[in-house]
Amino acid sequence: MRFSVAGGDGHDQGTDALVRLMRKDEKDEHLEKTLGGALASLRERKVFEGKEGQVSVLPMPEGGGPEFVILAGMGDAATPESVRCASALAAKRARAERLGSIAVSVSSLVDEGLDARGAAQAIVEGAGLGLYRMDRYKNADGEEKTEVSRAVLCGGPNKNLSAMRRGVRYGRALCEGTNYARDLINTPSNEKRPPALADMARAMARREGLRCRVLDEKQMERMKMGALLSVSRGSSEPARMVILEYRPQGSRTKPIAFVGKGVTFDTGGISIKPSGGLELMTTDMSGAAAVLGAMLAVARSKPRVPVVGVAGLVENMVDGDATRPGDIVRSMKGTTVEIHNTDAEGRLVLADALHYTREKYKPQCMIDLATLTGACMVALGQKVTGMYGTHGELLERVRDLGERTGDRVWHMPLFPEYGEAMKGRIADMCNISGGRWGGANTAAAFLQHFADETPWVHLDIAGPSHTSKAEPYRPEGGTGVGVRILAELATAWKRLTPQEGKAYGC
Repeated sequence: MRFSVAGGDGHDQGTDALVRLMRKDEKDEHLEKTLGGALASLRERKVFEGKEGQVSVLPMPEGGGPEFVILAGMGDAATPESVRCASALAAKRARAERLGSIAVSVSSLVDEGLDARGAAQAIVEGAGLGLYRMDRYKNADGEEKTEVSRAVLCGGPNKNLSAMRRGVRYGRALCEGTNYARDLINTPSNEKRPPALADMARAMARREGLRCRVLDEKQMERMKMGALLSVSRGSSEPARMVILEYRPQGSRTKPIAFVGKGVTFDTGGISIKPSGGLELMTTDMSGAAAVLGAMLAVARSKPRVPVVGVAGLVENMVDGDATRPGDIVRSMKGTTVEIHNTDAEGRLVLADALHYTREKYKPQCMIDLATLTGACMVALGQKVTGMYGTHGELLERVRDLGERTGDRVWHMPLFPEYGEAMKGRIADMCNISGGRWGGANTAAAFLQHFADETPWVHLDIAGPSHTSKAEPYRPEGGTGVGVRILAELATAWKRLTPQEGKAYGC
């Protein structure tokens, strides 16, 4: 979709429809008069009252303006999240009505207290994310599909236009990064095995002007990444590690780093998973997808801080050479790990990826994302990300960004006893604790060992990485959760305050 900015109220932009986002019980005398009582009738019949999730289409009187008006409810208040949701519903309704272009009023949102830049960004995010769909594998059914190809954001007084343009540019970068991650997640595993996914990342980096390096298994063997390589032993497809770098011109500061788990299909290994829901294991690379999508968004939004994205890519399969429960592997850090369960593989991939990133780049901070544990879903459900970390200020920033973007996170405990539970019997560590309790917490404690003293946050995205029920701007399938948090963190980056000790707990 092409987005542009204009003054005025949207009646003179030559679009098929005017979109008006409205609060619950909000009155618009000009629109009421234009529609000749039709809006009042909708309100009386409780068809449209401005409530969340409500959307209605009305014909406009003849007169050279748009043919329709689309009304979308924001609920009790105009917030970035309510604007995103309402914009998504309006854009999807326009597509369902076969309308090719829309004009969206921004000035009305500014009147409600939003700044012009933020309102424009939220509209672009809602429409751009809401209209996403993965249909490349569906044969054409002969029915012509209409897409909403153009959206004009109308800001009223011209003083808002430059701020709105900045919001549009940034919102587009976030949408394109998130939708790129969704494409990767929704691609079937037979088309995104580690070498193929690495090639996709390399092609994206070339297009976006990012530096890219891809490590193959021989290179990782020389670097002694025994933890990561132990996961891929049972697969006919070799592992890869993708490293993307964004460096703003003239910057000499240390980068911030994003690290993602990329298990392109997870059978569980010899500790094999049950068959129910196994087809969803094609999404077990959602952490890596989020990192790659965030790097695309970073390349387009051009923050002032250098950014590094690292994705460990493996398949966890079963054959005669697969890692066995009871084996001991040696990580790049030198830490030995007893394998008690081969389905606790994501932490082994991240162990070497985190250590490599820390040693190679000495980053200001590291954020890792992984569909790591079912235990986190038990604790928080399917819509909230579990957050762990070692630096209070960094944790607070990520939490605030979760609220701002709608990708909510919840601070989980990281007490010392969780690390104690991960100590091995005949090796330094084990890859899963002996008991069934606190599995997400002990997994995070395992990763903490490899983040070491670097300020670090771990995001367990097992729940919100995929949805089977479409929401306003999160269609069914991979969600791309985390992309916007990472990109926003880079955009607003400022140095962390030095912190003594480590922040455990909530």
